[in-house]
Amino acid sequence: MNNLYKFLTLAIFVASTNLYADNPGDVDENVVTEEEVTAPAESTTEEVVESEVVSTSDTSETADDEVVTLEKVVVTGSRIKRVQQEGALPLLVITKEDIDNSGFRNVTEALQSIPSANEYSQDESFTNSFTPNANELDLRNLGPGRILYLINGRRTADYPLPYNNAGNIVNIGTVPSGLVDRIEVLSQGASAIYGSDAVSGVVNVITVKGKDFSEFEVFASETEYGGDNIVSATFTTGGFFGSSSWTFGIDGTFVDPMYYSDRPGHDSFTYDPDYGTNYVSPRWGFLWYTGARGYGPRAFYGSEEFGIPCTSMSPDFFNFNKQDDEWNYAGSYPGAGCGHDYGGDRFGGTSQSIVNEREDITVMASFTHTFDNGIVFDSRLYNYQDEAYYRSSVNRYLYFGAILDPLRIADQVSTSTLAENNFPADMMNLTVDYFYREFSANQAPAAEARTDVEEDVTDGFFSFSGITEAGHEWSLGYNKTMYDYTGNSMTFTDKMWDYFAGVGATDANGNLLRGTYNAWSSPYNPADYGFDNYDDFAANFGLPRDPACGISNQFGYNSCFLWDRLAGPVTNEMLLSWLADDTNYGESEQATWDFQLSGEVEMFDKFVGFAFTMEHQKQSYELTPSAGRLDDDSDPDAIVFIQGSAIDGGGDRERRSVGLEVAVPVTNKLELNLATRYDKYDDASSNVGSRLSNMMSFAYRPNQDLLIRGSASESFRAPDMNYLFQEESSGYYNGFQDYVYCYAYAVADPVTYPYQDFTDCEIGGGSVQAFLSGNNDLEEEEGENYQLGLVWQVNNNTSFSIDLYEVTLENAVTRESPYTINYAEGKCIWGAAFEDFMRTSFPDRDCDAVFAKIERGPLEDPLDGSVRPIGEFEKVYPAYLNQSYLEYHGADWNLSYRLETENAGDFYFNLTSSHILKSASKFDAYSDEIDAIDAYTYEPRSQQNFGIGWLYEDWSVNVFSDRTGHMEQSSADGGKTNPHIITNVSISYDFNPDLDLYLSIRNLEDKMPQTDAGYGYPYYNRGYFSAFGRYATVGISYRF
Repeated sequence: MNNLYKFLTLAIFVASTNLYADNPGDVDENVVTEEEVTAPAESTTEEVVESEVVSTSDTSETADDEVVTLEKVVVTGSRIKRVQQEGALPLLVITKEDIDNSGFRNVTEALQSIPSANEYSQDESFTNSFTPNANELDLRNLGPGRILYLINGRRTADYPLPYNNAGNIVNIGTVPSGLVDRIEVLSQGASAIYGSDAVSGVVNVITVKGKDFSEFEVFASETEYGGDNIVSATFTTGGFFGSSSWTFGIDGTFVDPMYYSDRPGHDSFTYDPDYGTNYVSPRWGFLWYTGARGYGPRAFYGSEEFGIPCTSMSPDFFNFNKQDDEWNYAGSYPGAGCGHDYGGDRFGGTSQSIVNEREDITVMASFTHTFDNGIVFDSRLYNYQDEAYYRSSVNRYLYFGAILDPLRIADQVSTSTLAENNFPADMMNLTVDYFYREFSANQAPAAEARTDVEEDVTDGFFSFSGITEAGHEWSLGYNKTMYDYTGNSMTFTDKMWDYFAGVGATDANGNLLRGTYNAWSSPYNPADYGFDNYDDFAANFGLPRDPACGISNQFGYNSCFLWDRLAGPVTNEMLLSWLADDTNYGESEQATWDFQLSGEVEMFDKFVGFAFTMEHQKQSYELTPSAGRLDDDSDPDAIVFIQGSAIDGGGDRERRSVGLEVAVPVTNKLELNLATRYDKYDDASSNVGSRLSNMMSFAYRPNQDLLIRGSASESFRAPDMNYLFQEESSGYYNGFQDYVYCYAYAVADPVTYPYQDFTDCEIGGGSVQAFLSGNNDLEEEEGENYQLGLVWQVNNNTSFSIDLYEVTLENAVTRESPYTINYAEGKCIWGAAFEDFMRTSFPDRDCDAVFAKIERGPLEDPLDGSVRPIGEFEKVYPAYLNQSYLEYHGADWNLSYRLETENAGDFYFNLTSSHILKSASKFDAYSDEIDAIDAYTYEPRSQQNFGIGWLYEDWSVNVFSDRTGHMEQSSADGGKTNPHIITNVSISYDFNPDLDLYLSIRNLEDKMPQTDAGYGYPYYNRGYFSAFGRYATVGISYRF
């Protein structure tokens, strides 16, 4: 049994035995216990968000003047109303005032700064991801999809696009802070209460409701770098009439696009941490190299050494000679190329966006009416619309992997005086195995690799609620969320390839140009037979003719190297003619019916709280790629895209659930909570079937100042919709090492390839095309959560809490690694000998199934006819599998202090911290268990929030700091990062009861991320840090 679970059980036992001691402890006679609370005449209808004021006062003239008022509330993590908000499960509450005082610009920043969210997260700065307009949250390092995200206590739809082209997440950026009342965060598994997804925690965003006045609020910000603006305006109003109430709110937010080129330290490749000591290179604008496949020495080339200035292709290209002393090059592949920098003063250039340009409009309305019979009707309608623009890799580009045209390549004459920039004299059998050219956004508007996004989220809810004759509260509700996504973009088609490969190109006489390989390799001289060219000679004597210029039409190589096209001018009109619409669409929906019955029943002279719930949910999603992605490539009129891939898929599933939660007051000091929930999924969508989740928690109060709490629970997550229903799409694993290929050569020719083990491999590196699709055989992920802690009210001014956590997750769904398949293939072919070569053992697998996941190239070399021992690893078909294991141990603690003075105002201090004690993972049966604390780059040991405030008359001054602890740097640097601290300062002034003024400076010290040579541009880990920089915000709030 788990040690923490033993400790938890022991704590319950000790607490229980102390309950019946002769001296039960001091009891404050002024404290009103839960048994003394009078049941209300009318109940609220909210599942999670509303509170109910319950009075114990007597309305007669003999009642005391002192009225004791208690609040009975339902909070996230339970469906039972309780007097105490601090209960068995730790709950963090972030109010709208907290968001403003801490200097956050939106809900995403507020949530991602939570210490327990000290894990890697993606947001809009990840423009090269599959979800570049979404924001996510990760608690406990279990993944963003394993958090249940609620809006007003109810589920919302997943983000339509798959996260990392795999699982699903909820976009936490759809609710503007101006419409938020508070956010409740439970960083503990709660599947026994909520079902699937509540593995690492539950986040509940609660919007404004119940206003009886109008308020207008405006915030305007300007960044220090780039002078970019962020403006948001919010109007909320509401009122009461008769037995009804209503609330209305509208929020508009505008954000300028922000670029790395405006940020110091991120506008040039010369800010690479290796600059000045090791070799650094720019982003390439024009580069090609020869001989990578063994046909001649390998070297790099650009255009300037062949008489074409780099600036002729784009004004922000520059000649980069690897041999210049400044770049510290000491490798074996010399040469030059055209560089393209990121916007700095020295070289110019362009950079991707760090913050998307966006315009958001959010409208929210709620209406509540109480009928004469006491039944309450409640409803909400919420709509979020977003238009955004982001720049991903900045520039469009051309890439060719293989060109076979020896005579034309050899015709290039370098003007450079450096031997490294010239073809070797004996180098005649040339191939170009890599050709790359960018089209700069500064050169032509159509060269910008941009996407314009439109998102629309509509969430509707209504419910009826009331009280039974027995005094129990009931509610019947329905909510539906629809999330629509449109990503407007353009992508290059094969028309660009055709142009640069020379398809249809002719000579001065109108004859199609042809390749030169057969002409170069022929033993005959056409002039000796009266011919002035090889093609006529070959046609006359029936010899092999070179094909006309084309794509992969000669032994898999392009047949022509046409320098005037490859390095020639490209206009905006030419770019537009090669582009086609590649807009993709996504839809995600969820609809849930729920029934709840809650209240108290008397058992054994105790009032036992209970909550019974039933749910029926339908989920669906649909991803639709552009029409061109669906074309049959064999159709001569088809649009054939040469970059990117289709994101396609769709499906639906149903879930039925029933749950019961009880709160048993064992004594006046100990409350025991038990919960169980049964979820049944349809059999067609997956192998989940049914799932029973249980939870036990306790809250023990030995006196009024101390709370000891703990919980043990089961959690689960049904497979993500995209894991189940993804249509086949493809991508590439770059930098893949094929150990089977390496070992095959070592076995076939140990003299030439004397590799003793896998560490000696010098061959087999490259790219592998991966084909991905869904798997309906997936089962649920299964987890266990344990928590033990205490809350101590040290004195009237000071409080302290600490909670220990342990979370495990088995059967986690991950995509099969190509290395796993590669290892299995090697064992299937050579058995134990291959395991010896790899210095480890591998599980036995179905070899036929393994071989079906792999496609290798031909054994015969297309150029020289030699037979290889094994073909090149070209394609792999990895599957989504229940294969991974995750384990997390941690400790969260909080210290709060508040001092009230008569003349100097009030002071408060708050420190919240989360520490990782263990963060282990095992990817699959082939992998070792890894503790990220010691072995993984960028796993912060701890994260802290520090807040200090001063309230004096109409003034409020707040300082908030967010600290991310040190982490292991990449292997390139070694050592540890320094702690990263961001400090925000805010000042508020109540000008009069209706008018408030606000000023804040965010990132006061203008702290930029610590760079790391292990990361490419922008040279830091964007999952933990931001290069947003310092910015100031002014605001005004007016009530009327």
